[in-house]
Amino acid sequence: MKFLAIFLFTLLLSSCQRQETSTSIETIFSTPIQPKDSLMGNFNIQKFNKHQKNDEWEYIDKDGNEIRETYIEGDGYVVDINYLKYPFSTYKFFNTKGIIKTKGNYFHGNGFNKGIWTDYDEKGNIIKQTDYDAPYKDYPWEKVRVWMESKNIDLMDPLTSVGRNNDNDKPIWYISWSIPLNEVGTQTTYNVEIDGKTGKIIKESSETFDREG
Repeated sequence: MKFLAIFLFTLLLSSCQRQETSTSIETIFSTPIQPKDSLMGNFNIQKFNKHQKNDEWEYIDKDGNEIRETYIEGDGYVVDINYLKYPFSTYKFFNTKGIIKTKGNYFHGNGFNKGIWTDYDEKGNIIKQTDYDAPYKDYPWEKVRVWMESKNIDLMDPLTSVGRNNDNDKPIWYISWSIPLNEVGTQTTYNVEIDGKTGKIIKESSETFDREG
């Protein structure tokens, strides 16, 4: 009886674990989860000075992500992390002592600021947080992403850009993407504006370019 009880308990535990795994898989978005930040803590000034040329240093980390570090005289250091398989980049600004001042994420290619951006004091303590997603809660990025994927838009394409603006409580999404060169050497770029409250398309346009000339 003791062996049977242990067997039944093990079977029940295994069943629960499979159910949790299944639920987790079903809730994963098609957009990859942001990779872990490979540059934690303070900025390594000594390492930067060793590798920099003209106050810049660009390199690829072990995960294939592109890192660009820049020194701004009198202000501090800027770090941009462009991920290999994630459409959002990470921005960090450090003071001249290498202490973090500002951190946040943005859509690659200088796109919109995503989520919460954090400001720090001279000791690295949080002094301010700004939620850039708040004005777009009725039609957030997650819905924009689904719309883009329904159009087979490549989020990682360098020619894909996503911006947004909120004037007079009228949030608008701006999306631009390109179709690759066709057999006659032309490329088409599409532009769409989406109402940030209703999700309705406000404006659409397209341009075709001759890439061979």
